[in-house]
Amino acid sequence: MNKYFLSIISILLLFQSFKVFDEIFYHEEEAKGSKIFAEVDDTDPDLTEDVNEKVEVAEKLDLDSLFVNFDVKKGEKIAKQCSACHDFSVNLKVKIGPPLWGVVGRKAAAISDYKYSDALVNFKKDWNRETLFSFLENPKNYVKGTKMIYKGLKKNSDRVNLISYLESLK
Repeated sequence: MNKYFLSIISILLLFQSFKVFDEIFYHEEEAKGSKIFAEVDDTDPDLTEDVNEKVEVAEKLDLDSLFVNFDVKKGEKIAKQCSACHDFSVNLKVKIGPPLWGVVGRKAAAISDYKYSDALVNFKKDWNRETLFSFLENPKNYVKGTKMIYKGLKKNSDRVNLISYLESLK
């Protein structure tokens, strides 16, 4: 009996180690290419604002180019993993998470029947392409203190497709 138990545990540990190595090496390379870094002289506020504007414009242009090729059907398939916690129907049914019908363009923490975390109540932004794109990559890092336990979507194409599907819900 112990032989079987030991072999099962060994196999599970082996598979878990593959996952850990994949996370370490895959996400490290992805992070290197996805950030824009700029060195700014903090003593000159005009220069700081100018660089921040350029970084925002560069990120927006990149995001616009990503949204050229989207697939609403793929976004709908990706949304199925969200349906355990969120409702996508026009009924705006509150589940574990708030309903997502018409979420694009809506203020964060706007559904009155849902009890949001303090972090989302204080977020004070609209859910547009940019905020959703960043939020869906890693919700816990983008809005620190959110109750959402979802790990996030790492692939840009998955996030673009999901956001395009959410935009179609009107």
